[in-house]
Amino acid sequence: MDLRKVWKLLRGRRAVSAAISNVILTGAVIAVSFVVLTWTQYRSSAYNEEYSEVMNADIARLKERLAFEYVFYNQSESKLLVYLMNCGTINDTTVKTVYVTTDIGEVKEVFSDINLMDFSDVEIADQDLDKGEEGYFVLSSLILNPDSYSVRVVTGRGSTFDHAFVA
Repeated sequence: MDLRKVWKLLRGRRAVSAAISNVILTGAVIAVSFVVLTWTQYRSSAYNEEYSEVMNADIARLKERLAFEYVFYNQSESKLLVYLMNCGTINDTTVKTVYVTTDIGEVKEVFSDINLMDFSDVEIADQDLDKGEEGYFVLSSLILNPDSYSVRVVTGRGSTFDHAFVA
């Protein structure tokens, strides 16, 4: 190769600017790819965490079991007494809402302010039933005719438990 051609190549601005632009472009692509990689790892981690929370909540709901021990309607005082036991494998089962329906499914009353009591007529402090714990609640001002009814208990986790009774 001729020395003049090499000297001309080294002094030519086009070759240098093309090399520099390729280096800059390659650096930009690498930087953007690291940003995209970091973002995808963050989103993947967030999705895994959300999925884990949803699955744990579903598993907890499946572990809830409430058994109706006794349901009694006192017609003279217009009160419905519902005795429950947590026979599930999870603690902290709360009673969020109670529906009283007729035998054909018509909603008679909805109660959302439920006070759980223990069998010594003392209010349960944490308002939940732990594994094996028993309690009851009273639904006042409930006027029912002598007929078949159903009581549906909805827990804080969203589980529902039904029991039929005759007033």
